Amino acid sequence: MKYFRPVFRCEIEGAAETQWVASGKDVKVDAAIVTTPEDVSGYRIKASPRLVDRWLDVTVRVAGSAPVFLFIIAGLLTWALMGIRFGNSDVWVAAISDVQAILCYVFDSFLMRQLLREYSEQRAAIVEIQSRCNSNQRMIASVKKRLGAEGIRRVAEKCNNESLKPLDHGLRTQGLFARCIIVSAKTFGHVVSGGLYWVCIFIWLGFGPHCSWSNRWQLYINDATSALMVLVFAFLACLRECYADYTNTCLDAIFRLDSTLEKELRRLSEDDLPNEMEVMLPPKENLLQVVIFYYADIVGTLVGMIFLVLVIITWAAVGPVFHFNSNWWLLIGTYAGLVGLFDSFVLRNIQGKVHQYINRQIRIVEKGDLGLFAGLSMAIPSTSSTKRPSLSQRVSRWMDAVSSHLFMVIAGFFLTIGCLVASSAMKWSLTGQLISNVPPSIVETFFMLILITGQNDAEASAHIDFANIYYRRQRLLSFMQHAKELCEEQELSKDAVVPAVPAQ
Repeated sequence: MKYFRPVFRCEIEGAAETQWVASGKDVKVDAAIVTTPEDVSGYRIKASPRLVDRWLDVTVRVAGSAPVFLFIIAGLLTWALMGIRFGNSDVWVAAISDVQAILCYVFDSFLMRQLLREYSEQRAAIVEIQSRCNSNQRMIASVKKRLGAEGIRRVAEKCNNESLKPLDHGLRTQGLFARCIIVSAKTFGHVVSGGLYWVCIFIWLGFGPHCSWSNRWQLYINDATSALMVLVFAFLACLRECYADYTNTCLDAIFRLDSTLEKELRRLSEDDLPNEMEVMLPPKENLLQVVIFYYADIVGTLVGMIFLVLVIITWAAVGPVFHFNSNWWLLIGTYAGLVGLFDSFVLRNIQGKVHQYINRQIRIVEKGDLGLFAGLSMAIPSTSSTKRPSLSQRVSRWMDAVSSHLFMVIAGFFLTIGCLVASSAMKWSLTGQLISNVPPSIVETFFMLILITGQNDAEASAHIDFANIYYRRQRLLSFMQHAKELCEEQELSKDAVVPAVPAQ
C-alpha cells in the first residue's frame, strides 16, 4: 500500500533524452546547424499521470490568465460603484466581505498549487540537466585525452576571446499584458508600497476615537483591505503564470544548447552510452516543517476546496436559524478569513522553501560546471553583479527572510487561535466576528504584498543563474567545435594526441 507523501517529501528521478548521432569519426557537421539546431531536445513539461492533477493545473492556469484578471478588476469597479447606493447597508457590507473571503480562500489553493507545480517542474528540469552534465563530463574527459595539454591550451585561448550571445528570457515572446504585469510587480512588491500600506492602516487607526471604535469604523477598513486583497491575489496568480512562461523559455534555450553540446561531444568522442538516471532526494527538515509540507499539499489539491464547499453548504443550512441576518452573512467570511490568515503564513514559508531548494540544486549544477572549466583552462563566464544591493533591496530581503521563517508560521497559528478565542469570548456577535475578520484581513493583505516582493527577488536571482548556465554551455560548445576543427587539421584519430609546439 502506498502512503500519501507531499511533493516536498518525494524523491525524483529522471534522465535527459539521449542525443544519438550517426556513428563514425568522418561525420561532418555544419557549424551553423550545430549552434542553432532544430532536431535537438528542448524543454518539455511532463504532465501529471493523474487526471485530477491535470484538470487542476489547467484551472490554475486559467485563474492566472488575463481574462480572469480583467474580470476581477471589472468586478471590483462594479462593487465600488454599487457601494454608492448600498454602502450603508450592513448586509451589503457583510455580503461583499463574504465574497472577498471565499475568493481569497480559493486563490489560496491556486497559489499553493502554483508553488507545488513550480517546484515539481523546475526540480525535474534540473534533474535532467544534471543527468546530461554527468554524460558530458565523461565525454569531455575523453576529448581532453585526445587533445592533450597543448591542444587544450590552444583551444581555450580561442574560446576565451569569443563573445557570448545573451539569453532571451522570453521578453520577445511575451505579450504586452505579461510585460505590463511583470513591470507592475516591481511597484507592488517594492518596500515603499509595503510602507505606504501601513501608513494607511495607521491613518485608519487614528480615526478610531473619532468613530467611537464602532462596527461601522471596522467595516470601513475591512472593505478596503478586502478589495485590495482580491486585487493582489489575482495579480499574484497572474504574475506567477507570467514568470512561469518566462522561466520555461530560459529552460528551453538551455536544454537546446545542452542537447547540441551533447551531440557535438558524441561526434567527437564517439561515445554511444545513454544518459544515466539521476536521483534527487528530498532535503531533510524538522518534524514541524514536514507537517507544514503535508498541510500545504492538502491546500494545493482539491481536498481544501472540497472542504470549503462542505462548509458553505453547512453555512447555508443554518441560515434560517440566524434569520439570514448580518451575523449569518459574516460567519462564512469569518471562517474563510481565519483560514486564509493562516494560509498566508504557510504560503510565504512554502515560497521560501521552494526557492531555497531550487537554488540548492542549481548550485550543484554550478559546482559540476566549475570543475569542467577548471580542467579545460577556460575563464568562467558570469553575469553576477558586484554592485552592492540598494537599501530597499536589503530591506526587502530581510523581510523575505523573516516572513518565510518557520517561527512565523507558528506565530500565524497562534494569531489565528487568538482571534477565535476573542470572538468566542464575545459570543460571536457582530463585533466579535469583526475581530476575526479585520485583523486577519490586514495581516493577510500585507503578506500577499510580501509574496510579490519575494517572487520578484527569487525570479531575478533565478534568471541570473539560468543565464550563467546558458553562457557556460555556450563556452563549452565553442570549445568542442574548436577542438573538432583542431583534430581535423591535425588529422588525429580517436587515440592520438595533439603534438606540443616545439620551444623556440
